[in-house]
Amino acid sequence: MPSPLPSDRLGFSELVFSDLKRYRPNEKPSWLRVLARCLVLPGMIASIVLRAQQCLYRSGHERAAHVMRTVGVLLVGADFVPGMTIGTGLLIPHPTGVTIGNSLTIGDGVSIAGGVTVGARHPDASRAQEFATICDGAIILAHAVLVGGVRIGKHAQVGANTVVLSDVPDFAVVFGVPARKVGTREGDPDLYSVSGLSPE
Repeated sequence: MPSPLPSDRLGFSELVFSDLKRYRPNEKPSWLRVLARCLVLPGMIASIVLRAQQCLYRSGHERAAHVMRTVGVLLVGADFVPGMTIGTGLLIPHPTGVTIGNSLTIGDGVSIAGGVTVGARHPDASRAQEFATICDGAIILAHAVLVGGVRIGKHAQVGANTVVLSDVPDFAVVFGVPARKVGTREGDPDLYSVSGLSPE
């Protein structure tokens, strides 16, 4: 189960271990197990980079957080822009091509597939921008694009190659360009078992 503490009160190890539990829910987390998974799971490497960046940014070390952005691009081909708020148990099993960041908010037990982009609505960086909120247990499948300050509801699923321009209700399954509702998902109280993605 997710930690009762909000993620902004958890340390680096606790955050990484919460991500490890998405891959191996029945194992007791340890750094030895994290390192072992890094040999075969690029998503675990992505988790270490992203959580290091998250902890650095919230402690005021913004320059170091931006260095971790470059490390993520070099190691796993994912662009994590500093400034996100990220809950526990994030699963990014295929991090290559993922581009997320700035003021994005991610809840607990969220799954993000390869090639996902979360971007601003306006290309002009001088304008005020809004970024998405991805709620607990949501699944964002491969190459989906979330534009602007959209809300992806709890346990919602965004289909592959979908472009989301407006809010997605809780438990909804959306697909298409632009996204439209095509079904619903059953809720699962154990967020760590809700992935919809193979962690291997």
